[in-house]
Amino acid sequence: MSAMHGLAVSFRTRGRLIALAMGVVLVFGALFASAAGAAAPIKETYFANGDSLAFGYSQQLFNENEKLGEPPAAFEHGYANVYFKKHLPLKNGVQLVNNGCPGETTDSYIGNGTLGLTLEAFAGADKVSQSCLYHYGAGLPLHHEYGGTKSQLENTLETIAVEQLSGTPVTTLSLNIGANDELRSLKQCEKEVQEEFEKEGKSKYGKEGGTPEEAVKACIVEHVKPTFEHIFKNIGASLFAIREGSKFGGVNYTGKIVLLGGYDPFGAVFVPGEELLEGSVGLQHLFNVEENKVGEKFAACTADPLSKFNPLNKTEPAKLQKYTNMANFTEFEGKKNGPDIHPTPEGYKVLAAAMLKQCGL
Repeated sequence: MSAMHGLAVSFRTRGRLIALAMGVVLVFGALFASAAGAAAPIKETYFANGDSLAFGYSQQLFNENEKLGEPPAAFEHGYANVYFKKHLPLKNGVQLVNNGCPGETTDSYIGNGTLGLTLEAFAGADKVSQSCLYHYGAGLPLHHEYGGTKSQLENTLETIAVEQLSGTPVTTLSLNIGANDELRSLKQCEKEVQEEFEKEGKSKYGKEGGTPEEAVKACIVEHVKPTFEHIFKNIGASLFAIREGSKFGGVNYTGKIVLLGGYDPFGAVFVPGEELLEGSVGLQHLFNVEENKVGEKFAACTADPLSKFNPLNKTEPAKLQKYTNMANFTEFEGKKNGPDIHPTPEGYKVLAAAMLKQCGL
């Protein structure tokens, strides 16, 4: 009996030891698994600046999320998010701050506050305007709220300084801006020509007996030079403020700047070689070349995606149809999702790929 009792005790003790050992193994296994899957502590920041492309906008996404109040989380498939993932954020401890504002122009990016007025006088910025109407005018949320009535550029200088003091400095800043300035010029031409034809049956921009479409094209060509000059003055002033932030209450930024050039949504969307807006691809090419010159003055790298969206061959319609929403004729609850100049998810990936290939991380 005593022997059997001792044997039973031995088995019970061994069982407890095995159970304890198994528990230790499970605990350490869980700890190692947790450590392996845990994100690295944040140590640097990728900072996206710009308009609707930085925001990740498309008309279809806007329509689908209108009843929900346009939550920014629904617009996290843009080039900024794709480029951010290339930084391997979980492994490398990189965070994304996305300042993108749909509809932003070079004027509203700077804003009409003290910074804007200073840049007009000090750095040659052109006339500035109210900031981010998507947020301050329409009351819609942003990925990163600016606070108060700050412009995007004002918040950019503030964020660079705060992140540096927090030990998570901005190491890469991207900026796409200017497309809405171009669209504004286009709409002004359309409006002016329409009013002229309604009053006089002709336009000062067109030939005698010419069509409104011909007059609009002539108007655009006449305004290209001043429009581009306006954009580049403001981009140059903005980059100056970012690089020389200490002059405006912030800190000087010495990290990477990536300027994202534009593509042409009004190229040959449907018929090879027949642009929706004649000569528009050439104008966009000129814009990207000149933007690169501005960027070089401030040690910025310009990524040019034009050849991917607008290859000068018979495949152009296929590219624009795949990478933009110009051929999107779907609807959501009776609201048209296109034609829309904004990229498709595949188009946003192409923009990020151009940034990565031409400028790195």
